[in-house]
Amino acid sequence: MLTHFTRASRTASALDNLVAILREGVIRANRRMIRGTQPAVCLFDAPPSELRTLLERRNRRRYEPFGIAIDKRYAFKMGARPVIYLPWREAAEILAPAEHWRVVETQMDRTPPVDWTHEREWRVPGDLEFSPRVCAALVETWRDVDEIFERFDGRPPCAGVIPVAGMLERA
Repeated sequence: MLTHFTRASRTASALDNLVAILREGVIRANRRMIRGTQPAVCLFDAPPSELRTLLERRNRRRYEPFGIAIDKRYAFKMGARPVIYLPWREAAEILAPAEHWRVVETQMDRTPPVDWTHEREWRVPGDLEFSPRVCAALVETWRDVDEIFERFDGRPPCAGVIPVAGMLERA
């Protein structure tokens, strides 16, 4: 599975944004932190142990524990590819401008280093449409599971709703 996490916006909570994604059946691409002109959807190929790091409270401006887990084979079929971790100048020299959306700048010679490789990021150029059978909703708590079921009259448009709070606790 690849995961996409949402966060609160000026007008909606992270849970509201997750509900909107489920209702529309699409994760909208954007250009936030994307090089080049091609908007993309960002996904993570991180195991549960790494999700703990991604979703720590200090990262809440970037991610909240509300999102979608999508079958990796489906995402690949839809154009998802692992990002390329490189210094930007090197990437600009070897990649065509149409591929710049795939680059995550890495600067290992800085102090501290700029290193996002722990995210194991994948990206999809443009919007990512999905059907309920290829995704599961990820929420923080069991209370949020109930909220998702209530908002969809007991039938959320996904294969399941999974609370991630237990995965985020330190052993």
